Amino acid sequence: MAETFRKSKIEHYLTALALRRLTLKQQLEREEYAGIRDYLRGQLCAIDLIVNELSSEFAVEPPSPASDKGEETKP
Repeated sequence: MAETFRKSKIEHYLTALALRRLTLKQQLEREEYAGIRDYLRGQLCAIDLIVNELSSEFAVEPPSPASDKGEETKP
């Protein structure tokens, strides 16, 4: 039971990271954030690293690119 709970928490955290990643990507495209683009790119790289490490460590699938856009995946 503890393992299932832990996996569920990791999946929830990965979903939150996917939302942060999407927000950073949107900010990267906006002109008012032009002065901090390098910082935003660094944040994106850091989030990608964390997602990859957590996915590997806990054998959890990372959020799909479709969920990155807020869309549902279709079979």
